[in-house]
Amino acid sequence: MKTFKFSIVLLALLFSRSLVQAGSFNAKNTTSTHDSLLAVKHPHLSEYKILESGPIIIYERQRPGDKLNLFKPVITHYFSVKGSDKVYLFTLENLKKIYREGEAFTVLDTYFSTDSDLLSFDRIHHEFRVNYYLSKADRA
Repeated sequence: MKTFKFSIVLLALLFSRSLVQAGSFNAKNTTSTHDSLLAVKHPHLSEYKILESGPIIIYERQRPGDKLNLFKPVITHYFSVKGSDKVYLFTLENLKKIYREGEAFTVLDTYFSTDSDLLSFDRIHHEFRVNYYLSKADRA
């Protein structure tokens, strides 16, 4: 008798969970954070180290690690467009949202395919490749 009650309760829980999951597919479209560009709220620029100042200013921020990463510092990169006071996470997607049209977008789309490509340094010109190519696009 107990196993029968347990089976019914288990079946009811399983069925209700699947209904909740199915209902989530019918949810109305909401704006996601991927559609809009979000600036870092209240950046304390004293916590950021400026790596380079060019068409975009590239920042680095170190935070202490925790148990999950064996207490190694967590390094995150950010950027801001020269003349702007907003700081954004340094991703290819965010750069493409800022430079959505024109030569700069073409440069980003042509020379960079991943976020890690943005941090490549050009030893000949002594600057990050992204700043080098964006400065060339600004002159055109």
